[in-house]
Amino acid sequence: MSDPNRQRTWLDWTPLASLFLALLAVFIVYFTESKSTPIDRLTLVVGYVILILLFFFGLMVLFAMAKGDIDLSLLLSEAGGGASISRFQLLLFTVVIAFSLFLIIIWTKKLPDVPAGILTLLGISASTYAVSKGIQASNPDMKKGGSEKTMTVKENQAPGEAKAEVKVTEMPVNKDDGSKG
Repeated sequence: MSDPNRQRTWLDWTPLASLFLALLAVFIVYFTESKSTPIDRLTLVVGYVILILLFFFGLMVLFAMAKGDIDLSLLLSEAGGGASISRFQLLLFTVVIAFSLFLIIIWTKKLPDVPAGILTLLGISASTYAVSKGIQASNPDMKKGGSEKTMTVKENQAPGEAKAEVKVTEMPVNKDDGSKG
């Protein structure tokens, strides 16, 4: 449970604020849309409530990332520690397409038909990521990037001095010298 002596911050009030705004949207739509049918008003109210709740859930996630509660340092890295091109490509395509569709919706005020080419590009990007994860899972040597050994150095060590440990990573060497035969 939570600590009763903890100082409450304005982030603790975010769920309550989202509930208040959702109720406010219900009252505004109910009293201003008297000409429309009840089902149209209900559809509009539910749409506003879902929009407000999603906005505040996203806002809470952004605040948690800003506070450091959600760690994004490994978002684009592989299991071995290197950068993942397939993860970066999937993230980039998704953000660009989502932002573009958001702008189209804002300008036209209606949901556009998504072209098959966009869905194909997203599918290719997602399948590239899935294939790279499958290759990683089937080849355990790729997870570490090489074999790691720890050696303890005891050269000219004075009594009471700490031991120095050195980690050495052996990477696979390409035997091809680049010459054409």
